[in-house]
Amino acid sequence: MMRSLLTATLSRLLFTALGLGIFSSATAAYPERPMKIITPMAAGGGTDTIARLFAQKLSLKLEQPVIVENKPGAAGQIGAELAAASVPDGYTFFMTSSTALTLPYLRATKFELNRDFVPIGQIGIGAFALAINNKLPFDTIQGFLADVKANPSKYTYGSPGIGSAGHLATELFSMKASIKMVHVPFKSSTEVLQSLISGQIDSAIDILTIEQPHIESKAVRGLATTGKTRDPSLPNLPTFNEANLIQGGFEMTFWYGLFLPVRAPAVVIQKAQEAFSSIMSDPEILARLRQFSLSPSTLTATEFKKNMADETAVWIKIITETGVQVN
Repeated sequence: MMRSLLTATLSRLLFTALGLGIFSSATAAYPERPMKIITPMAAGGGTDTIARLFAQKLSLKLEQPVIVENKPGAAGQIGAELAAASVPDGYTFFMTSSTALTLPYLRATKFELNRDFVPIGQIGIGAFALAINNKLPFDTIQGFLADVKANPSKYTYGSPGIGSAGHLATELFSMKASIKMVHVPFKSSTEVLQSLISGQIDSAIDILTIEQPHIESKAVRGLATTGKTRDPSLPNLPTFNEANLIQGGFEMTFWYGLFLPVRAPAVVIQKAQEAFSSIMSDPEILARLRQFSLSPSTLTATEFKKNMADETAVWIKIITETGVQVN
């Protein structure tokens, strides 16, 4: 009996050791096949554009093809849940904006960014812009805001969905400015812009990266940005704080980041983070990010993780104060 137990125990230990050896060998050779980046927004938007840029660079660094899979819907929830449920082997990345931080505090979700993902790196930080359609007579934020305040619920604003960054930014702005506009949610920023250009909605606060070319071409009229300083791509557009219309000021930024599922092997995470750091030192990448009105991030993955936790606490407070709810 004792000999049988000893034999069985030794067999289990040997099997485990062999298994660990095989697994370590596999991860040491990572990557051995094509990879993908899931992005939770539609093709053509800011997240998709950045994801395709990084897919090209990751492919070169890791010497395997990297494709982008767009999984839009529910303000990014669908893509985030698919990425969180993917096999944590390092072959499925997730690229998102800071919108993903807030969704679990607005509706029931099967993911939490801080819990279910490990940061590979923060890519860049940007601001939002307030734009209106050209049918409206206002040339300044002062004129628009005065009429919005005098006519509660007369004006509409669009966003890429309930709980999206554009939705929360506008709700926070509305709360601070003591105004009320009617929210019209869409599936993507592309749809928001199409409706803004056609005059179906009156206004939108959305990511500057997306709105900038349409403001520049005068397809829509830009009124202000939410950054600390004027954006170099739109130097004639004032910041909200320059307008000096909101007590306490109004600043808001967003970020893009790259992630892996939290259970990915440590050696895989390390290789991915090393490749990411190398990409973020590439002058071409830095120049492209600035072209997209993004300030390239200098945070380490550890610093990014801490900032995410701190930012989540701030957003929970904002959501509570604004009373934003998912209908």
